[in-house]
Amino acid sequence: MHFLFGIGISLLLLQVFTPAWAFVALHPEQVAVGVYVVRGVSAVPSRENGGAVINTGFIVGTDGVVVIDSGPHYRYGKALRVAIRSITRKPIRLLINTHPHPENVLGNRAFAERGIPILATARTRQLMRKRCSNCIKNLSRQLGQEWMKGTRIVLPGKTVTGSTQLKIAGLHLKLIDNGWAHTESDLAVFDEGSGVLFAGGLVYVGEIPHMREANVKGWRAALESLRHLPLRYVVPGQGGGGRVGAGANGRETLDGTHNYLQALTQFVQ
Repeated sequence: MHFLFGIGISLLLLQVFTPAWAFVALHPEQVAVGVYVVRGVSAVPSRENGGAVINTGFIVGTDGVVVIDSGPHYRYGKALRVAIRSITRKPIRLLINTHPHPENVLGNRAFAERGIPILATARTRQLMRKRCSNCIKNLSRQLGQEWMKGTRIVLPGKTVTGSTQLKIAGLHLKLIDNGWAHTESDLAVFDEGSGVLFAGGLVYVGEIPHMREANVKGWRAALESLRHLPLRYVVPGQGGGGRVGAGANGRETLDGTHNYLQALTQFVQ
């Protein structure tokens, strides 16, 4: 299967400390005007990478910033806030959780403590309430207690059910509720101004998709639907550096994961 890896630049710097690893900085990469990605490492969560295995990002509007996913723990969330500050002094208006995996939501406290509202689907909120205490325990075993220090469960205070349009910070965003696909609730965020799609857990580039909670039929349907957007760039949930060329309209990135799921379906039939 052919995957587009986009710009192959390391955006995450780590430095060894005792007894655990700690972030020096998160370095956002601009993928379109006002749109930035912080790429995670291609690995399973571990003490060595601090659980920073997903792509997070943010969009700078005329009067504020919208953040996409908060990372695996409080320390990452704080580092992401600092990274945003290095790009713009505009206030963060909203944090969006795309789906309920711990690597995407356990940095929420770093934003909530600054009064920043958090949004997700109603189902993601339900799943976080049900699972996040166990998620913290599991990640603590994987990463070590030092990484997870200060991490607390913070549920989204704002929820959506179904797809909706959102005007905030001078941005026009399309929030696309894909239902049960990669997880039991997958939200994609499309910035109409830049043509950038934050695909969340729906898209992997150069990595094998996580299938433990997947509804493959729903996942394939979601990817097929997203192809109809006027895409310029697609930010995958994991891998790839987060960029696809404008001439490709971003669809090759969607097709890579879709083709994998289609081949997997044919294999197991």
